[in-house]
Parts: sequence; C-alpha cells; structure tokens
Amino acid sequence: MTDNTLDTQLNEITATGANTPGIADHKANGKLEPDDVISGAEAEGLVLWLKASLVRAVKTAAQSAVAAIGTTVLTIGQVDWRIIGGTAALSAVLSLLTSVAGIPEVDDGANVAKIAAKN
Repeated sequence: MTDNTLDTQLNEITATGANTPGIADHKANGKLEPDDVISGAEAEGLVLWLKASLVRAVKTAAQSAVAAIGTTVLTIGQVDWRIIGGTAALSAVLSLLTSVAGIPEVDDGANVAKIAAKN
C-alpha cells in the first residue's frame, strides 16, 4: 500500500523534478512560491480584469449617483447624501459582481475563470 499523503507526493515531486498536474511544482527549498500558484500571464490577465472592472464600477456608481440626485431632489439643499452614497456603493458592488461573469473591455468579454486559466 502506497502512502498517498500530500507531503509524500510533494516530496516525490521535489525529488524527481516532475510536475504532476494539479500539484504545485515546488523549488528545491520546498516552500510554496508565487509562481507555483499563478503564472505571470495569468496574473497580468487578472490585473487587467481588475482594473477594467474597477473603472466600470466607478463609472456605474457615478451614473447612479447622478440619477439618484436628479430624481430625489428639487434643490441642492435637499440632497440626502447618505442615500446617494448608499445607492452609488450598491451599484458599484453590483457592477463588480456582474463583471465576474465577463467584461467586454478584457479579452473580448472573457470571465474571470477564463482569464485565470490562460497560460
């Protein structure tokens, strides 16, 4: 019966230098390095997605704030900034959640999983 623990598998990988799919390829020191978890190309794709989704979320929040101000008040003194801020924050969160499914500005609308899986 073979010992199939993760430590044994990692020791075998480190000793042989082989890379088993699904198991990180550790350096000789046996410590988990950032490149064992995510490649440079994957990281660049995720950073690009994050930047694009944050820009989109800020724009959406601003548009929601403008719409809420325009529909709830007659004069600037009547603005309830807590409601406007809450509306803008909620729309930003919803925009970020929607961007997880795909964002047109990155890789022709690829979602986060596709971007992370790219090599």
